[in-house]
Amino acid sequence: MVAGVPRWEISGDWFDVCKSNVPCPCEFAQMPSHGDCEAVLAWHVNKGHFGEVYFNGLNVIALGSFKGNL
Repeated sequence: MVAGVPRWEISGDWFDVCKSNVPCPCEFAQMPSHGDCEAVLAWHVNKGHFGEVYFNGLNVIALGSFKGNL
């Protein structure tokens, strides 16, 4: 543990989808299938905390877009 940094832990489910071929080449440090990537990422936290802040049951969604190799 680093001094002054709260302890944290998180577990849950993750899902993503993008317009590239399957499997997504970006996850393997390769160029996107079409030169750019547009993706939706979703997480559900079953159990988690950062210090005294609890995230149990939290849902998060992110939209991403980039060109070239991320």
